[in-house]
Amino acid sequence: MASIPRAAVDHYREMQRLQVEALRLARAAWRRVEPRFLSESWSSAVRSISPRVVDLQVRAATAGSSYTAATLAEQGSWVAPDGFVEPQAFGGYAADGRSLTGLLYGPVISTKEYIGGGMATETAMVAGRKALETIMRTMIADAGRQAAGVDTAARRGTGYVRMLNPPSCSRCVVLAGKFFRYNQGFLRHPRCDCVHIASRLGSTAGARAEGLVDDPYAYFHSLSAAEQDAAWGKTNAGAIREGADLYQVTNARRGRNGLFTTEGTTRRGNAYGLAGRRLTPEGIYAQAGSREETLRLLTEHGYILPGGQTPGGVLRGTREGFGALGRGGRRVGARAVVEEARRTGIRDGSRYTMTAAERRVVDSEQRYLAVLEGRNPFDRQGRGLTPTISAQVETDYRRWLASGGQIFLR
Repeated sequence: MASIPRAAVDHYREMQRLQVEALRLARAAWRRVEPRFLSESWSSAVRSISPRVVDLQVRAATAGSSYTAATLAEQGSWVAPDGFVEPQAFGGYAADGRSLTGLLYGPVISTKEYIGGGMATETAMVAGRKALETIMRTMIADAGRQAAGVDTAARRGTGYVRMLNPPSCSRCVVLAGKFFRYNQGFLRHPRCDCVHIASRLGSTAGARAEGLVDDPYAYFHSLSAAEQDAAWGKTNAGAIREGADLYQVTNARRGRNGLFTTEGTTRRGNAYGLAGRRLTPEGIYAQAGSREETLRLLTEHGYILPGGQTPGGVLRGTREGFGALGRGGRRVGARAVVEEARRTGIRDGSRYTMTAAERRVVDSEQRYLAVLEGRNPFDRQGRGLTPTISAQVETDYRRWLASGGQIFLR
């Protein structure tokens, strides 16, 4: 089997951790459901858990949008993105565009149908809980995958190689080892745990040279006959063992992803004004005729942020002091700049009038700009710029830009 880059392994472990957290949340919420008042009790539970589900989706999207840089660097092929993914854009809805609230109501509707069909209430409740767990796990995984896909689209010449995470079903095996362009969707079924590894290589042969390709036939022959029969069916598995083409025998089901979502289109949303017309990332990939149009639509629909930030604003009040760099007013240059800003009410971009958070953003931006110019921002001993350093600087800048320089503790 091919080896997966360490950065990708770390990313998928983080995604699994978030999914486990989502499952715990789902189970705790489902325990609050009263079988005699299914809709009423679940409505209350949905209202309480929805913000936490969105938070998990955003955290998954943050992880998904950040791992590509490190994965490419590990392969020695880091490339700067044309823009940064906005993790907040992936919270509050499913990958196919359905609203979070509507999706979370599905298990209760199914439970009612089971009971109405004669199933014992206790059994129906267990089935409803399992449906909820599948929804939660899938939503978290999709948020991470979508964000990673947008980040891949933002990097010129980058695509991904699909790899198995055994045990795998026959539908996934036939897709293993293929190189996909940035705008080709990641086909999956519920609970699919296959991984996509970012790569700048444009062919399966090139990916194999990097050790990224998993051979479907190697996987098939690594299984026992009983395992082959279970995954493909006895007749199909027997045909493959006799020399039949695995790809022809297996019919990989191709799902159609949703093209639109209403999430984020309200006045406070990051896609305000697109009500009823906000495309999902998959919708954009299907519609855009070129990479340039893809990036334009991803930005227009709120999935990509500009790759920079200029601090500014207006000083308010008269008791700000002279800042962390002013030494209580003893540093003359700093004091003069601060006093001038107070007098005019306008800051000119000087470090002396910046908050500590603003300085973090500016400093990380300057390091990132040095990387884009091909320079090592930490170079004091003549060391050159490496893909690993480039990825580290990008990740640092992305972190401070997303938080506005604020330090958040969990």
